[in-house]
Amino acid sequence: MNKILYALPAYQSAAIAFLLILNGIKMGSRARILMGVFQFFCAVYFSFNFLYAIHNYDALIALYYVILPVILLFLPLFYLYLLAITTPGFTFHRSHFRHFIPAVLFLLANTPFLFAGMHEKLGYLSQGLASSSHSGLISYLIIVYVAAIFGILPLQLILYFYKAIGLYRRHRNYIQDHYSYTENISLNWILALMVSLVLFFLSNQMLYLFGYERTYFSPLIYNMVMLVITLFTGYCALSQKDLKSLEVKEKDDQLLIAETLTEPIISGTPENVMAETGSGLSLSGNEVNKSERVNTVFNPSTDLPVSSKYAGSPLSEQRKLIIIDHLTTLMTSDKIFTNEKLSVEDVAARLGTNTKYVSQVINERYGKNFYNYINTFRVEEAQRILISGGWEKYSMIGIALMVGFGSKSSFNSSFKRITGQTPSEFVKSNS
Repeated sequence: MNKILYALPAYQSAAIAFLLILNGIKMGSRARILMGVFQFFCAVYFSFNFLYAIHNYDALIALYYVILPVILLFLPLFYLYLLAITTPGFTFHRSHFRHFIPAVLFLLANTPFLFAGMHEKLGYLSQGLASSSHSGLISYLIIVYVAAIFGILPLQLILYFYKAIGLYRRHRNYIQDHYSYTENISLNWILALMVSLVLFFLSNQMLYLFGYERTYFSPLIYNMVMLVITLFTGYCALSQKDLKSLEVKEKDDQLLIAETLTEPIISGTPENVMAETGSGLSLSGNEVNKSERVNTVFNPSTDLPVSSKYAGSPLSEQRKLIIIDHLTTLMTSDKIFTNEKLSVEDVAARLGTNTKYVSQVINERYGKNFYNYINTFRVEEAQRILISGGWEKYSMIGIALMVGFGSKSSFNSSFKRITGQTPSEFVKSNS
């Protein structure tokens, strides 16, 4: 039974690694390739455990030289995966290879194992720390092992946990500034996984140190946890979508800076915009007269505040007002917020301007990020449907999809956050 338990994680990780690497190559996803490499090294580690469980010491001797470096590669590879999945257009740099320095150093430190006699190798692998007498070489190998597992590995855990939290926060802010949805691009699953890994690692280390592993940390529990963790990470990595690269759009910055000095960002003068723009709704959803809206937008006294974040922006007040007016038309007349995959790049393309300028105007004018700005319109549209009796014709998930939400859960959470009520509570209070 134990043989099967130890074999399953190795087989599963190898299969997931194969799928991720093939899919990553096909889709051009460096993030999936990195997770595939991570799963491959998991398979190597689990294979070592399996060989130990079946007492195949010949294979263990052949594999032991690389096993410590493999263990020290887990956290760096997982961090690089997070970096790849949170960085649009991620590419490898020389600086990334510094994360592999501990693994390389311990590979070199473990080199004397290759020159040990067969009897010493067998004694070391079969008895390890439990042996009462050690030769100088075996004592050295034990010191290397302890330094790696109980010295470097905990330090890596602390360092990469801290760095991963920073990446998560940056990624969350990036999504809210560039996307109107979070399905398959958020990293909420990473938080659950990180906490699980930390708790599992600490429990494993403590139980090993105090000698309780045979009583409490049985092979069944250990291998089942490993199966769940590797399957969970593999599934999420396959589901996770790479962020769009802004490289092409960012190259337009210099062109747009020049345009702001000579040509409007959107063709037409403020007067033409006033004539062309139809009636619309304010952000609160109340109907307003077109002339009142336009007069407010183009009133010279209504200059937009410039936050320190955009202090160096070349975007003039006149162009800000033009963007605002056209943006309002896109939302109230074209209702582009009903596109559940809407991004700031899509809006910028419709406006013929730069993503940075769209984000700047939304932030300065409405005090919102792109995610909250778009979802406010979606919630207001849902409110109008619900008030008009739409709840009698459509299900809540139907209404959610109609207004642009990708799931009922995101609809409910946004509705509650913006209105203070759930959709059902809103219907009851207005019926």
